[in-house]
Amino acid sequence: MPQKTTTERRASRASKPRPEPPYNVILHNDWENSMVRVVAVLRRVIPGMSLRRATAIMWTAHTTGRATVKRCHKELAELYRDRLLSEGLTASIEPA
Repeated sequence: MPQKTTTERRASRASKPRPEPPYNVILHNDWENSMVRVVAVLRRVIPGMSLRRATAIMWTAHTTGRATVKRCHKELAELYRDRLLSEGLTASIEPA
């Protein structure tokens, strides 16, 4: 099998898609929602969220002001942020 030229190697590297950088969905503490409600909303809008994980996220946000809910690609992070916002929670996204 003939070896590839330098130009062919560069072209094959350039055509490979780069993985999208991950984003964090951030839950911010607020004084409008009860702790129980925050846990319930997290479990309802984030697929696969366990009671233990939702409680830990809520407590971190409550005590430190913010907590990472999920790390995922940007479009999914935007979806989760929008779901949290539509439920009355304070959320944002940021590059991981």
